[in-house]
Amino acid sequence: MKTLNQVIKEYTRLVQSGEIQTAYRKIQAFMRKLRADFINKYPESYIGSVYQGNMDLTFFSLHTELQKEKKLKISVVYLHERGSFEVWLSARNRDIAKNYDPALFTDMTDEIRVFHNAENQEAIIESTLTSEPNFDDQDLLTERIHQGVDVFVTAVSSRF
Repeated sequence: MKTLNQVIKEYTRLVQSGEIQTAYRKIQAFMRKLRADFINKYPESYIGSVYQGNMDLTFFSLHTELQKEKKLKISVVYLHERGSFEVWLSARNRDIAKNYDPALFTDMTDEIRVFHNAENQEAIIESTLTSEPNFDDQDLLTERIHQGVDVFVTAVSSRF
């Protein structure tokens, strides 16, 4: 196991290359553009700000009136360590989340696979939108994310 000093030296070396900062800025820019697309596509929904995380995840949330009444939200999430996009059904807080059994949602639809990662206390259920996003074709990536979120939102809404 590396010491803290060794880990920080490796981090410093990686930062000095400049690639980490470039990649992180491009991911943030994509998420801001994706959020703007969601605002245009779903004017009746509330779209939250982009949360940049601690280099672990970047996300924004959205919710319709129905979800707002239930104190739920949909989060469009980029997971940095996995390099993948997911969509989550989350609650306003963990106490509210305890009122929702993930099993209620696991057989929602054949169109989208949902799961619950017990280690993820932020999500009631999750679905992978793409595990290998192609940032070189952002239009296609955006469309793929929109399609997945649409199916997810429709399936979740049918449970209420």
